[in-house]
Amino acid sequence: MGTIKFKPLFLIYVFLCVYFGWYNNIFFYIIAVVLHEYGHLFVAKMLGYSTDGIVFDLYGAGLKTRNVFSRKDDILISLAGPLVNVLIILVVVAFWWVLPSSYVYTYELLVCNFFVLAFNLLPIYPLDAGRVIVAVFGIGSKKSKLLKVSGVLCLTVGVLFLCLFFVSLFYRINLNLLFIGCFLGVNGVLCWQNLKHNFCYEIALSKPKTTTIKLWKVPSFESHTLLKLVSREYYSIFVMY
Repeated sequence: MGTIKFKPLFLIYVFLCVYFGWYNNIFFYIIAVVLHEYGHLFVAKMLGYSTDGIVFDLYGAGLKTRNVFSRKDDILISLAGPLVNVLIILVVVAFWWVLPSSYVYTYELLVCNFFVLAFNLLPIYPLDAGRVIVAVFGIGSKKSKLLKVSGVLCLTVGVLFLCLFFVSLFYRINLNLLFIGCFLGVNGVLCWQNLKHNFCYEIALSKPKTTTIKLWKVPSFESHTLLKLVSREYYSIFVMY
């Protein structure tokens, strides 16, 4: 199905969690997130997309793919992760009815799946609920507006969590606040990168009103250079010198 890769920063985070004695939480959270991401990966494979597995980093976990999902497929893939968490919660509760003694061993698993589910249902891109909202309502220029709002929300809430983490240093250290703050902060910045890609996509689909062609000499084909020159008003040809 796909490989699981842990980036160095995430491994450092796990080490700190173990050092501070959060053995059960980090173990069950990793299980909940892995199963959540495998839900995304399974549906993406079923829809014919290629992926290179799942990557864990300090700013979150996600599928590693170069594909661009269609709006319909993006909705299905995004919903698959939360659905897996819901199924796990239902299975755990069913076990409690059949084997009440399993409560002791599965309570943490249920709690971690609940929090992963609740976090991904926040209406912020690139969380699952945010991706669904962008896919459903982000038609044409509306997508850029939604990404801008989401980027601001991510940065604002991310900074809030980082402030709470620094406050916890004087009471009881909570590395989860740092993890969530980094996740939201980094993805808030990435929203602006997505805006660039969306702008290029809109231009690629649009047809200029005139047949004017402009030839540009550029030092490189980097996106920050090209985006300053492209326009919907004319066709652009780039030559690197």
